[in-house]
Amino acid sequence: MTTTLTAERYFELIDADTERLIEMGERGLKEPVPSCPGWDVAEVVWHTAVVFEHKVRVMADNAWPDPWPPADFDDRDELAFLREAKDDLFEEFSRHDIGEDTTTFGSDSTIGFWARRMALEAAVHRYDAELAHLDPTPVADDLALDGVDEVLHVMLAGPWWSERVDTRHPVDAVVAVRAAHRLWSCDLRQRSVTISDRADAVAAATVQGEPEHVFLWLWGRSPDSAVQTSGDTSILAEFRARLAECLG
Repeated sequence: MTTTLTAERYFELIDADTERLIEMGERGLKEPVPSCPGWDVAEVVWHTAVVFEHKVRVMADNAWPDPWPPADFDDRDELAFLREAKDDLFEEFSRHDIGEDTTTFGSDSTIGFWARRMALEAAVHRYDAELAHLDPTPVADDLALDGVDEVLHVMLAGPWWSERVDTRHPVDAVVAVRAAHRLWSCDLRQRSVTISDRADAVAAATVQGEPEHVFLWLWGRSPDSAVQTSGDTSILAEFRARLAECLG
């Protein structure tokens, strides 16, 4: 497994952030979400519930569900749906060992991949809902650092670029990402992205800051002013656009 936190910590975070997202929904579902143009809080709540239920099916069947999502999801009450989906997710986790093999889209093919992924999914989307209500709360440093590692290794450096996806942002440079004691050296080419911890790689641009701020910046949830940048600003802009391509 490539996860860095314990299963218990991931489960704790999933629970806390999902409850916080539900709290934001109870405050109001119609508020627009500035970090997700075109969405309101209801859409964020519903989306998170669908993601949880999707991972329940993946782990239960050890396969991608097809077709997806079920038609009856469209008529669900958003808050009740998310509460049920969280319960379903934890029930499915309880049926598996964290190191058990399952279907994933990363190099880590264990249940632990989904514990990590769902903790980070919940963190990002409760933050989205908090922004809608002008009440953001911090992302814990341990999860934020883990989230930086995931978004770079699993998302940015995923198997998208070889022949399957033709990027509109063919960065040909190294970008350094720094948070706390960690360094990620991101070597971006048109058909590949390689992530290492090489301190001797010559970076054309650097982004750094507190773990929470770097994590949210990488996910497009924080402005450039939230982090410290240096080097070629055009490469940093292309780097962030390349990230947006693989994050959907």
